[in-house]
Amino acid sequence: MKKTIITCLIFIFYTSSLFASYDKALALYQEKKYQESLKMVADDLIIAEDYKENSPNYNLRYLAAHNHWKMGNDKSAVAHFRKCMDINKKAVEPYIDCCILLLEKGRYGDARSIAEDGLKVKEDAMLYWVLGRIATVNENYSRAKELFEKANSLDPELYVSYNDLGIVLMRLNKPGDANTAFSVALAIYPDSVEANYNMAYSLLLMNKKNEAAIYARRALELSPGNETIQRLIQKIENQ
Repeated sequence: MKKTIITCLIFIFYTSSLFASYDKALALYQEKKYQESLKMVADDLIIAEDYKENSPNYNLRYLAAHNHWKMGNDKSAVAHFRKCMDINKKAVEPYIDCCILLLEKGRYGDARSIAEDGLKVKEDAMLYWVLGRIATVNENYSRAKELFEKANSLDPELYVSYNDLGIVLMRLNKPGDANTAFSVALAIYPDSVEANYNMAYSLLLMNKKNEAAIYARRALELSPGNETIQRLIQKIENQ
């Protein structure tokens, strides 16, 4: 009995110290000290314990993936995200983050595959948004519209999906509907440079020059010196 108690105490101390190390590694990541954070993770990660109950490896690998992502080590980041998917088969977060990384790198086929696998774990708004972005890149605007609307139905606060829906609606020659989507995006996140710019553009397409100028100037306030916004303002003023 005494031996069992001692063993349990050692286990509790062991796991507590590891989670304390994780907290320190996370703090380093938040301070943008990615190499230092990754080294601390590597020191604590015991590969043989990936599937051990109460193992900190899921959190350690998830943090490692983000450190590698920030450092531009895409292959290692994806490998850690995939291992996280394998360790915790109910977690959708590794699928989401891996998809966003792959979108950034223009690896749309890989992003689509992982998003579709993630949807088998959970119907998540971000995964539908990812698929909507891919459909937009492929100029399948009707499909993109459906996917963004699905994302919006699952998460009414996902402003990026409303913004992207507005873009797709403009491509479908529906500036009025696009204007509505941008309005929702701005209601959720008023300081979005992109949504303010897009709102201005949709209003210009609707020949609402004065209203368009208001949103364009707001976008420029949020992003001073932005040449794209300045060109839009000139276009509004010259129309």
